Amino acid sequence: MSEYGCKVCRVLDEYGMERYEEQLLEQWQADPPQRKGYRQLAEWFNTLMLRREMDRAGLSTLGGEAESKYERLRGDGTLAEEVATGLSNAGVPIAQLRDDFVSYGVVRTHLTECLGAEVDLQSGDWERDALGIARDHAATKAEEAVRSLRNKEQLSAGGEVDVSVTVELECESCHTRVPVDRAVRREYVCHCDD
Repeated sequence: MSEYGCKVCRVLDEYGMERYEEQLLEQWQADPPQRKGYRQLAEWFNTLMLRREMDRAGLSTLGGEAESKYERLRGDGTLAEEVATGLSNAGVPIAQLRDDFVSYGVVRTHLTECLGAEVDLQSGDWERDALGIARDHAATKAEEAVRSLRNKEQLSAGGEVDVSVTVELECESCHTRVPVDRAVRREYVCHCDD
């Protein structure tokens, strides 16, 4: 049994990042326009780990360099491995770092179970949060499937492949289809019932 509640607990301790736990929580509990979802928080956290290790190795992290490298590391194929090799050669423990990167599910577990924190969903935004979680989950599963297909050489592409998931709503009467984000923003799917 691990002495840590979850992977985030372990990483915070082993990387000396305990002071960032409060920022993680604040970003999750912020008011809706600034609130970050689990996936955004996982990306922020992982980029923060990478930036700290790049700083330790004496690499530049100005101008979004850490964010750029993290995005490329998340991909498959030659570019990701070139970035990993370059970081490793510069002294960044990239293999260990990649193992320590956290998923959005682990961030959710850390916030809700380890910290026992909650987000006020009475603000009327629980529906938007639920849609975002569903979209993030679908995107993660699609990314995993695409990565597996590429590794098995059952899917090829000239470069990196980005997965995009859009949830659409369709009116059964007029068959108008619209992305759910747009429908929620403008507060209607169609006008056929006017």
